[in-house]
Amino acid sequence: MSRTLEPTLLSLLPTYSKDLPQPLLELASSLLTQSRHTAGTLKAEEEVARAYACAHIACERLKITLDLPPIQPRPPVPPRIYKRLYTHLENVLPASTVGKLGRVRTPSSKLRDAGIFGSGQRIPSRGTPTKEQSLAKFRSPATTKADGTPTKSTGKPPPLQAKKKAGGTISALPAWVRPTIQFMCKELDEERIGRTVLAGMQTIAAPHGKRTKDEWVNDHLTPLLAAVYFLVSSQLYVLERGRELDDPQYVRIRKLILKTIGQAQDNVTVTGMDEDELWIGWTDIKSRDVDGAVAKVVENQWQKEEWFAGIKHLARTKDVEADEEDAEMGGSDERPFSEKLHVQRGDTMLQSKWDMTEKKRQEYRSWKDDMLRRIQEIERSRGSEMEVDTP
Repeated sequence: MSRTLEPTLLSLLPTYSKDLPQPLLELASSLLTQSRHTAGTLKAEEEVARAYACAHIACERLKITLDLPPIQPRPPVPPRIYKRLYTHLENVLPASTVGKLGRVRTPSSKLRDAGIFGSGQRIPSRGTPTKEQSLAKFRSPATTKADGTPTKSTGKPPPLQAKKKAGGTISALPAWVRPTIQFMCKELDEERIGRTVLAGMQTIAAPHGKRTKDEWVNDHLTPLLAAVYFLVSSQLYVLERGRELDDPQYVRIRKLILKTIGQAQDNVTVTGMDEDELWIGWTDIKSRDVDGAVAKVVENQWQKEEWFAGIKHLARTKDVEADEEDAEMGGSDERPFSEKLHVQRGDTMLQSKWDMTEKKRQEYRSWKDDMLRRIQEIERSRGSEMEVDTP
């Protein structure tokens, strides 16, 4: 039966690249068998997801023991039905099943069984150390007198080395978040929004400097980063262009973000950190993942917090006062200020060939007038030919 559960387990752990651990297969199979006894009667719509829910529960119970990657459930039934089924099975299936499947052998247990630690040999007894002997290893050499008698230490203990985490020496975010934001901003020429995107991630995923307990956020950090970047970039576009984001522009911005974030693992490195350690919590994403994350942000109104409100200070507006100020300054360049501003700024993913400048408008008007003149000449010549042909 465990073989039939393998595809289900692999769908729950899409980033797991090795063979599925045997304890996980055995637990999922055992839970499925027990569920037929303890929860034999289910509704038709729930029976479809019985095996899936048992596999999901097995992953949750062994994710720490087996160091499993993030679980990404996509149940075959609507979320409301699946949540009810999952809660019911979680309550009726005994949690002690994990211990009956055999222990997960650690490296130390294997060495002990192999006799490297002297298994079967009696460890020689030793005397109980005195208080001074026990504390001696924690005292600095300066705290001991010449005769060996310890003195009272007045110094403070050396600070513990901080553990390297996300985006800095001490952080609650995964280590890849900050450098990935920097990479995306550089590639998309939007370095000015980097702080805002990072602030959004910290507000949602690590409020008050501690990792959030929201399971969805912890399991969807990569699509959440793409969604936050998308919302910041889109809001900046709306503020600077003075118009709402249409569907083609939405798709284009999303496509550029997906392409760039997909290149992060090949280009982002952190000095002194192993690659496997760096990318803990990372998942590959597609368009639907970004759309789902954007909807989740809007649903929870995370974009209405302070980090998002500051985007208005990043906008570069092109108003009449700026044009007048540019005219007063004079200079050899006689182009309108709006056109010069457009040329000077990188302006992100938005390519200049799609922006309407004053020069392009003038060229269009000239082309339009020329075309209308030619049309009138053709119509006039046709009218004269008809008059000549008339008997």
